[in-house]
Amino acid sequence: MNSQMLGDLEKEIMEFMWTKNQPVTVRIVYESISKKRKIAYTTAMTIMGRLVDKGLLKRKESGKAYIYQPTYSKDKFLTRISRQIIKNFIANFGDVAIAHFAQEVDKLVPVKRQELLKILKGTKK
Repeated sequence: MNSQMLGDLEKEIMEFMWTKNQPVTVRIVYESISKKRKIAYTTAMTIMGRLVDKGLLKRKESGKAYIYQPTYSKDKFLTRISRQIIKNFIANFGDVAIAHFAQEVDKLVPVKRQELLKILKGTKK
């Protein structure tokens, strides 16, 4: 999976895809997205192809069209992208970054800090 953040249209398409419980065609995505923004059918098709290339959508033939579905749930995607961001952050900024992150965590309200600790303990299993 590409560690780059998603563009606005990519995010919009992925949000739509995560709401579906079944594979969908470009036409279905296009018709939904075009209600909110001016977009060409070919643009939707291109973006969905890029999302396949990034490993976020799966595509398979269904008659004369392709059907698409997310490779990951939204939660799994957010977990994967968060891990990649943190790895890059530490690789680029090292111990200083970790120290500043810890300082920011200390500034959180206790309830939020406890939530983060629960998440951290859950990922150590």
